Amino acid sequence: MDLGCGPGVFSLAMAEMVGETGKVVSVDIQEEMLQMLKRKSAQAGLGSRILVHKSQPNKIGISEKVDFALAFYMVHEVPNIESFLREVVMLLKPHGKLLIVEPMFHVSKSSFEETIRVAQSVGLRPISWPKVFFSRAALLQQSSI
Repeated sequence: MDLGCGPGVFSLAMAEMVGETGKVVSVDIQEEMLQMLKRKSAQAGLGSRILVHKSQPNKIGISEKVDFALAFYMVHEVPNIESFLREVVMLLKPHGKLLIVEPMFHVSKSSFEETIRVAQSVGLRPISWPKVFFSRAALLQQSSI
């Protein structure tokens, strides 16, 4: 699942990674971004692998369970981070993973650490701290089954 997918740069890469039988759920609050992704995925021959979903600002609103979710440069824009992360945990399959990446120039270290504390409080545990250029990143795993 690509949360806040925008025009779909990561969705397209993920669609290639999951192969012909896999699916990527691409979520955004902007219909224009989802339409742009639909066009790009069709042109790339990946349209059948990408499911687009228009979310609300305060609710993702899907029920499909996923193995992996990406939240790239978007958690800081969510109105209620705890509610958002609770919903993500519910969407992850047992031991599913969430990669949170936030812009270092926009999200302070203390703010990022608070996001990780909130993530831990809703059932995610950090398993690694990937290095992402000019970013703060954490790979978390669902700790409850």
